[in-house]
Amino acid sequence: MKALRRTTLGDLARRFPELTLRGDPATRIEGVCLDSRRCGPGDLFIAVRGERTDGHRFLEAAARGGCAALMVDADCDGPPDMPLLVAGRTGRWPALIARELADRPDRDLRVVGITGTNGKTTTAWLVRDMLRSRFGKCGLMGTILYHDGQTARPAPLTTPDGVSLNGLFAEMRANGCAAACLEISSHALDQGRAAGLELDVAVLTNFSRDHLDYHRDMDDYLRAKLGILDLLRGDGRSKPPGRVVLNAAEPAFAGIDVSGLEVLRYSARADAPQPVDLQLARADLDIAGSRLVFDHHGREFEIRTRLIGRFNVENVCAALAAGLAMDMDPRTCAAALAEAGQVPGRMEHFDLPSGGHAVVDYAHTPDALAAVLESCRELVPGRLIAVFGCGGDRDTGKRAMMGAVAARKADRTWITSDNPRSEDPHAIIAMIAKGYADEGAETSPVLEPDRGRAIAGALREAGPRDVVVVAGKGHEDYQIVGDRRLDLDDRRIIRTWLDTEAEA
Repeated sequence: MKALRRTTLGDLARRFPELTLRGDPATRIEGVCLDSRRCGPGDLFIAVRGERTDGHRFLEAAARGGCAALMVDADCDGPPDMPLLVAGRTGRWPALIARELADRPDRDLRVVGITGTNGKTTTAWLVRDMLRSRFGKCGLMGTILYHDGQTARPAPLTTPDGVSLNGLFAEMRANGCAAACLEISSHALDQGRAAGLELDVAVLTNFSRDHLDYHRDMDDYLRAKLGILDLLRGDGRSKPPGRVVLNAAEPAFAGIDVSGLEVLRYSARADAPQPVDLQLARADLDIAGSRLVFDHHGREFEIRTRLIGRFNVENVCAALAAGLAMDMDPRTCAAALAEAGQVPGRMEHFDLPSGGHAVVDYAHTPDALAAVLESCRELVPGRLIAVFGCGGDRDTGKRAMMGAVAARKADRTWITSDNPRSEDPHAIIAMIAKGYADEGAETSPVLEPDRGRAIAGALREAGPRDVVVVAGKGHEDYQIVGDRRLDLDDRRIIRTWLDTEAEA
């Protein structure tokens, strides 16, 4: 990222007294770089220890590339002839330095951050639509795409690295955005990618098993998620303390420390263990959409949305709560949510020629798969057919759990490949099938490693009023097999199958 605001190493050392400067304080810094191959004159190369590699291995390469200075961990010595900034650990410093060079663009935006195991993407898109209705242009960062208020680009990560994140905020400001909404993953919070960011509102949607290939255990995972609260308060903050939007029906959130923060609690369930500010009063759901009535401190209002399924009721409730936390009028929020369109790959609905239906969703955790299957069971009277797999080189413990969910919730199951990566797809499928078998289901699943064939096979089985749930990949248009990235899009597979059936 090239700086909007030029500075020197001395300026940075004075701005951040935790850093130690070794070298010429007059060294001019014009950008921040994390990739030694992209370093150039004026750049500060920040060496970060990551999951798979250590940026300190590339200090010499960055120096040869012409960078102006280096930032390193305290236990590392850089090249003797290069100016250095030394941090205890560099993980959060790309975000902090990049934010400084971009002149803290988040201060000029109303920013909503969303975290939670499930529902982040749909909630973020809904919040973006609400903020646009109130503030005008609104930026978006999340799993599907990044939008700077003018153009959209594919998202390589749910939350970008700290340099890219602040660069995107700077673009949003330059493009006239007044607000921004972003998904903040547990990885990003743990790694400090959003360090220094000043949120106006933080939304915590829910909490269940995920990413235990990265986090040590569920406690570590929750600790990472709750790091979003640090972005609502802190010394040197230019905004008032932010507000927390909390799912009151989530037991994991019951005892968290929200001292010093204003909290708005919401619930789409009647049995929330905490007091509630926004409560779902009634819900009429069908395959064409949802009619929802909410109670906000005794005042009821209605939202009609094209989004389907009880799982989406929680997302709408979370988004509405975020709007209220931004001091928006409930009726304005309701009108914007009623106009919100389909989020790609999130409970995306297709009519089948048999009179049945297909739904594509990103659900890739046991709880998310259960929620989607339960939602679809409620919408149609026929059979429920599930098609899903699990990713390779990821949390192996959830595979049997997802098989068990399908055995309990679906009438018919096709177990297939997701992104097998370096693992044998048959081995992954066998682990899922073991969990299915251990539930003692009366029927056996179909085991089909070819995802396209599995989806087509399930669609052929669907009769009138049946629903086929294709879960796990959602909006993704690729499949990772070994080191290859292959074209594969669940939605395109369904559309192609529909076109073929129409021609037959």
